[in-house]
Formats: sequence, structure tokens, C-alpha cells
Amino acid sequence: MYPPPPPSPFQQPLAAAPSAASTSITIHSGFWRGAVGAITGLIAIGLVFLVGLVVGIGGGVAMGGAVPLQVVPVRAGGGATIAVIPVEGAIDERMAAFVDAAARTVLDDGGFDAVVLRVDSGGGGVTASDQISHTVGKLRAAGIPVVASFGGMAASGGYYISAGTDEIFAEPTTVTGSIGVIAQVFTMEGLADKVGIRPLTIVASGSPEKSTANDIFRSWSEKDRAVVQKLLDVSHATFVKRVFDGRRAKLSTIEAVEAIATGEVFDAERALSQGLVDSIGYLDDAIAAAEVRAGVRSGGAAVYRIMPPIDLFGGLAGVSASQAPLRGAADIRALASELATPRLKYQVQF
Repeated sequence: MYPPPPPSPFQQPLAAAPSAASTSITIHSGFWRGAVGAITGLIAIGLVFLVGLVVGIGGGVAMGGAVPLQVVPVRAGGGATIAVIPVEGAIDERMAAFVDAAARTVLDDGGFDAVVLRVDSGGGGVTASDQISHTVGKLRAAGIPVVASFGGMAASGGYYISAGTDEIFAEPTTVTGSIGVIAQVFTMEGLADKVGIRPLTIVASGSPEKSTANDIFRSWSEKDRAVVQKLLDVSHATFVKRVFDGRRAKLSTIEAVEAIATGEVFDAERALSQGLVDSIGYLDDAIAAAEVRAGVRSGGAAVYRIMPPIDLFGGLAGVSASQAPLRGAADIRALASELATPRLKYQVQF
């Protein structure tokens, strides 16, 4: 387990200072030379440590090694231990990987008795949301209760990942719901005409559907829309099923879920009346509910927050391809392919 941090040595009582009347101090030039040398040595040691840390982390990532998560003590206690796993911001593949790593930390440690999933997200990718939902299922299958706590927003994918938890708390100002799927794609036919570009797309004779909904340089036809519509409908049906499976105690029929799965967003009170959440409360209320499920009195459990690794230099060393400047034809082709690919999302934006 993770014990509370020891007291800082800077908090220890200082020894009584000698009386000024009985003390005289003479500062020689040698003192300054020694002080400067000591400071220079400390700076050198610090630089060596920092370089070693960066190289070590970079090497670990390059070799496929996992950078340790931060397990931060929030509250001391005994009898049970609660892990808070935050899902804050866009739900993408990095977020899904973090939640999976946090869940493995909980399972491998063996000392955690319950998890609070702290959600403040408007959703994101369909696949990433489904992966996090699967991770929540693994925790529950291992006998670890999972309680969801909604912050300002837990909509679309933010709700998707929470539907399968044991209990859901929404703060009074939470925006939630938005059960639905959306896809966006760029077309550049008009732009190509303006700059005098005539792109030519050729597909193999045996795969005539290859360019359907996959060509950025022409306007979409009804056939293109129909292809993506089928994918959206399948993803929507999956969303409805996840909600029905997880909220069956409050939403007893699939028709009841479909009636509110229109993409509409709800405030906390309406979400409660519709059966999307169980209670209106804050993070500490969700922690208290997790304590009950862990079998200890409210306020008695130790609480830890599991955080992603520290991102040195603001992620400078890990700039993704989408953030890098375009340097040649290959980069432009890659960007065009990215823009032409429909991205299905469980996401809401205001």
C-alpha cells in the first residue's frame, strides 16, 4: 500500500540559536570561495539528476516501458482504502490508456477496496469511451465497487463510461445525458476549385466502395451519408445497450432508455428524475458511498488520487504528428487522409 508521506525535515524544530552576546563571526575570502564552490556543485548535481530523469523517462517510453503513475494521498484513514481515478477532459486513446493503467494499479496493489470515478468530460471517441467502460467492468468483476462522481459535465462519452458503475452522483450544476453519436468530416472540393487543384482518386476495380465516404476532395453524396449513417446507428445502439445494462434498476426497459437517448442534455435534477443518476451530491458524498460499499464508516477510509505521470516540459518531448508542422508531400497526404476519415464520437460541445 501507499503510506501517508513522512513529515518534511523542514518541519522539524530548529535548535536554539547561540546568544548574540557570546558569538562573533569572521567571514574570510575562503568562505566565499567555498560557498560558491558548494553552490556550483549543487547546481551540477541537479543538472545531472534532471538529465538522467529525462533520459530515463524517454528511454522507458521508447522501449515500451510504463512511466509510473502518481498515487497521491488525499486523506489518512484505516479499515479501507479508496482510489479516486479522474477522467477530466476529452476522452481519447491517451485517456483510455491512463484509466486502464490506473485500474491495473488498483488491481495489482491489492489494498484498494473501492474506486471513485471522478468524471468531468464532454466525451470523445467512441472506441476510447468503450475501452474505459470495459475497464470499469473489469474492476467490478474483480469485486471492487465503482462509484461515479460527476463534476461540471459528464455528457455523451462521459456518461457512457459511467453507466456501468455501481452508483452515480451528480453535482447540482452538472450537465449530463447527451446519449447519442455524431460524426464530422471535412470536404475540400470548393477549396480545390479556388486554388486550381484537380485531384484524381482511383480505386481498384474489385473494391468500388473504397472511396465511399473517404474522399476529401468532393462533396458527399447520399450514398456516402448512408454508409456513415449505418455506422452511427450501430454505435448509438451500443450506447443505448450500455445504459440499459448499467441502469436497469432505474430504467427497466430498453424503450425507457431509447426515450431519453435523443442526444438531449439534462441538468442534475432532470437526470435524477429520468433515472440517469442515483443522487445529487459532491465528490465527498461519492467517497462516502464508496466507503459504505467497502464496509467502513463514512470518513474512516484512506483516500488516494491516482494521477497520470508528470508531463515534463508540458509534453514537449511527446508532440504528436497532428501537432507537428507540415514538412512535405507525405505530411500533407497524411493530413488529408486524417481529415477525410469520419470520426464517430460520443461527444457534446457547447
